Amino acid sequence: MNDQRIYSILAMAGVTPFVACAGFALAGVDSIEPVGPLAPLAATYGLAIVSFLTGVHWATQIYDRHQTGFNLLVASNIVFVAVWLAFVLGSTTIALLSQLTALLLLLGIDRWLMSSGVITTHYYRTRSAATTLAVLSIAGLLLAL
Repeated sequence: MNDQRIYSILAMAGVTPFVACAGFALAGVDSIEPVGPLAPLAATYGLAIVSFLTGVHWATQIYDRHQTGFNLLVASNIVFVAVWLAFVLGSTTIALLSQLTALLLLLGIDRWLMSSGVITTHYYRTRSAATTLAVLSIAGLLLAL
Protein backbone atom coordinates (compact mmCIF):
# COMPACT_ATOMS: atom_id res chain seq x y z
CA MET A 1 0.00 0.00 0.00
CA ASN A 2 1.42 3.40 -0.93
CA ASP A 3 1.38 6.57 1.16
CA GLN A 4 -1.23 8.27 -1.04
CA ARG A 5 -3.68 5.46 -0.47
CA ILE A 6 -3.02 5.37 3.28
CA TYR A 7 -3.55 9.08 3.92
CA SER A 8 -6.53 9.18 1.56
CA ILE A 9 -8.25 6.37 3.47
CA LEU A 10 -7.37 7.90 6.83
CA ALA A 11 -8.60 11.35 5.81
CA MET A 12 -11.96 10.04 4.61
CA ALA A 13 -12.32 7.77 7.64
CA GLY A 14 -11.50 10.73 9.87
CA VAL A 15 -14.35 12.81 8.48
CA THR A 16 -16.93 10.02 8.86
CA PRO A 17 -17.98 10.93 12.45
CA PHE A 18 -18.74 14.51 11.34
CA VAL A 19 -20.85 13.24 8.44
CA ALA A 20 -22.67 10.78 10.72
CA CYS A 21 -23.42 13.42 13.36
CA ALA A 22 -24.75 15.82 10.72
CA GLY A 23 -26.79 13.10 9.03
CA PHE A 24 -28.40 12.02 12.28
CA ALA A 25 -29.08 15.63 13.32
CA LEU A 26 -30.65 16.51 9.99
CA ALA A 27 -32.81 13.37 10.30
CA GLY A 28 -34.11 14.66 13.64
CA VAL A 29 -31.99 12.51 15.94
CA ASP A 30 -30.33 14.63 18.63
CA SER A 31 -28.68 11.94 20.73
CA ILE A 32 -27.17 8.49 20.31
CA GLU A 33 -27.13 6.28 23.35
CA PRO A 34 -24.79 5.49 25.05
CA VAL A 35 -22.58 8.33 23.77
CA GLY A 36 -25.04 11.18 24.25
CA PRO A 37 -26.06 14.32 22.37
CA LEU A 38 -24.66 14.75 18.86
CA ALA A 39 -23.46 18.36 19.06
CA PRO A 40 -21.16 17.90 22.09
CA LEU A 41 -19.97 14.61 20.58
CA ALA A 42 -19.06 16.35 17.31
CA ALA A 43 -17.40 19.22 19.20
CA THR A 44 -15.28 16.81 21.23
CA TYR A 45 -14.30 14.88 18.12
CA GLY A 46 -13.58 18.15 16.30
CA LEU A 47 -11.19 19.22 19.05
CA ALA A 48 -9.28 15.95 18.56
CA ILE A 49 -9.18 16.46 14.78
CA VAL A 50 -7.91 20.03 15.05
CA SER A 51 -5.26 18.77 17.49
CA PHE A 52 -4.25 16.08 15.00
CA LEU A 53 -4.05 18.49 12.06
CA THR A 54 -1.98 20.99 14.02
CA GLY A 55 0.27 18.09 15.01
CA VAL A 56 0.77 17.33 11.32
CA HIS A 57 1.90 20.92 10.86
CA TRP A 58 4.30 20.52 13.79
CA ALA A 59 5.75 17.44 12.10
CA THR A 60 6.08 19.36 8.83
CA GLN A 61 7.93 22.16 10.62
CA ILE A 62 10.23 19.78 12.49
CA TYR A 63 10.94 17.70 9.38
CA ASP A 64 12.12 20.61 7.27
CA ARG A 65 11.85 23.99 8.97
CA HIS A 66 13.72 25.82 6.21
CA GLN A 67 11.11 24.98 3.55
CA THR A 68 8.01 26.09 5.45
CA GLY A 69 8.71 29.84 5.24
CA PHE A 70 7.19 30.64 8.62
CA ASN A 71 7.00 28.89 11.95
CA LEU A 72 4.21 26.32 11.81
CA LEU A 73 4.77 25.49 15.49
CA VAL A 74 3.60 28.96 16.47
CA ALA A 75 0.88 29.31 13.82
CA SER A 76 -0.71 25.93 14.55
CA ASN A 77 -0.47 26.51 18.31
CA ILE A 78 -2.40 29.77 17.98
CA VAL A 79 -5.13 27.98 16.03
CA PHE A 80 -5.30 25.07 18.47
CA VAL A 81 -5.31 27.22 21.62
CA ALA A 82 -8.13 29.36 20.20
CA VAL A 83 -10.18 26.24 19.43
CA TRP A 84 -9.43 24.75 22.83
CA LEU A 85 -10.48 27.96 24.63
CA ALA A 86 -13.70 28.06 22.61
CA PHE A 87 -14.34 24.43 23.56
CA VAL A 88 -13.64 24.95 27.27
CA LEU A 89 -15.14 28.40 27.78
CA GLY A 90 -17.82 28.68 25.12
CA SER A 91 -21.03 26.95 24.21
CA THR A 92 -21.14 23.91 21.96
CA THR A 93 -22.17 26.19 19.09
CA ILE A 94 -19.15 28.46 19.67
CA ALA A 95 -16.86 25.41 19.86
CA LEU A 96 -18.20 24.05 16.55
CA LEU A 97 -17.94 27.45 14.85
CA SER A 98 -14.34 27.82 16.02
CA GLN A 99 -13.53 24.34 14.70
CA LEU A 100 -15.14 25.10 11.37
CA THR A 101 -13.01 28.26 11.13
CA ALA A 102 -9.87 26.40 12.24
CA LEU A 103 -10.36 23.68 9.61
CA LEU A 104 -10.52 26.34 6.91
CA LEU A 105 -7.47 28.19 8.30
CA LEU A 106 -5.45 24.98 8.48
CA LEU A 107 -6.46 24.14 4.91
CA GLY A 108 -5.29 27.61 3.90
CA ILE A 109 -1.92 26.88 5.48
CA ASP A 110 -1.82 23.59 3.57
CA ARG A 111 -2.59 25.43 0.34
CA TRP A 112 0.37 27.71 1.02
CA LEU A 113 2.54 24.66 1.82
CA MET A 114 1.48 23.05 -1.47
CA SER A 115 2.24 26.17 -3.49
CA SER A 116 5.65 26.30 -1.78
CA GLY A 117 6.35 22.68 -2.73
CA VAL A 118 6.37 21.42 0.86
CA ILE A 119 3.40 19.08 0.43
CA THR A 120 2.14 17.32 -2.69
CA THR A 121 -0.86 18.34 -4.76
CA HIS A 122 -2.43 14.95 -4.09
CA TYR A 123 -2.12 15.43 -0.33
CA TYR A 124 -3.64 18.91 -0.59
CA ARG A 125 -6.54 17.65 -2.70
CA THR A 126 -7.20 14.88 -0.20
CA ARG A 127 -7.15 17.41 2.65
CA SER A 128 -9.44 19.70 0.65
CA ALA A 129 -12.00 16.93 0.13
CA ALA A 130 -11.92 15.90 3.78
CA THR A 131 -12.12 19.50 4.98
CA THR A 132 -15.02 20.25 2.64
CA LEU A 133 -16.96 17.27 4.01
CA ALA A 134 -16.14 18.22 7.60
CA VAL A 135 -17.10 21.88 7.13
CA LEU A 136 -20.37 21.01 5.37
CA SER A 137 -21.16 18.46 8.08
CA ILE A 138 -20.47 20.89 10.90
CA ALA A 139 -22.57 23.52 9.14
CA GLY A 140 -25.39 21.01 8.72
CA LEU A 141 -25.17 20.03 12.36
CA LEU A 142 -25.26 23.70 13.41
CA LEU A 143 -28.31 24.32 11.22
CA ALA A 144 -30.05 21.31 12.79
CA LEU A 145 -29.47 22.55 16.36
